[in-house]
Amino acid sequence: MEYYEFYKFKEDPFGITPDPDFFYPSKTHMEAFESIRYLIQKGEGFMLVTGNPGTGKTTLIRKFLRNFKEENILPIVIYNSSLTPEELLKGIIEKLSKNDNQIDLNKFQSKLSMIEFLSEYLKNKKLSGYKNILIIDEAQDMPEETLTEIKHLSNIETEKEKLFQIILFAQPYFEDLLAKPKYSQINQRISLKVRLYPLSKEEVGEYVKFRLQTVAETPVYFKKSAIRKIYKASKGIPRLINLICSRALMVGYIKNSYKIKKSYVKLAVKHLHL
Repeated sequence: MEYYEFYKFKEDPFGITPDPDFFYPSKTHMEAFESIRYLIQKGEGFMLVTGNPGTGKTTLIRKFLRNFKEENILPIVIYNSSLTPEELLKGIIEKLSKNDNQIDLNKFQSKLSMIEFLSEYLKNKKLSGYKNILIIDEAQDMPEETLTEIKHLSNIETEKEKLFQIILFAQPYFEDLLAKPKYSQINQRISLKVRLYPLSKEEVGEYVKFRLQTVAETPVYFKKSAIRKIYKASKGIPRLINLICSRALMVGYIKNSYKIKKSYVKLAVKHLHL
């Protein structure tokens, strides 16, 4: 693409697809990452990570999957949480079967057979030195009966330890849902809670610089006034920052400029209807 050639980009520095290469270590994102590490090391059973849309929850999941790839961790990630309890159990077993061709998906004809299989399978993995991690993205979309099933899954344990460590990623209002009396048993099981917050004004400038430096040594840079406008329009939400910067770069390309000015950002914001 001429746009990439002009700026000397290897790839789009402001794509909105969650990519661990572009994980920006803000204060709250690193707190969440280290909390996940702590959960795994200490064998804690349940963790909740919340954040508004666009704050980087899915990117954090993929960063975790990459960083712990070489360790004895068996990660099971469910990105579509709007499942029935049976669909959730089947989805977990399907994920396991991708790394274990001895699992015959056709033999599971009931919910009970799936639960019994998981209990035995996870126990054997634990005895082999593995840590079983279940990660559910967009947990706020889970039906009530599926959330109850999560509670039952958290009960899979030996006399000494949990066989399953569960990490839920959700939007902040999910905490209000869990505060209801009928979910008290689940809420009480969550030993770690972390919130991903939007970036601060200072972090926005560092974030933009980080994204640019990740793709190439490029002559392009954003003026301080442009960064201030990006922060004001995006409110520090990474996904919105990416959208604004991408449009502002296009304006810079049209104007044959490596210097991204506030006026370019204003045009970008106007086109995005922010």
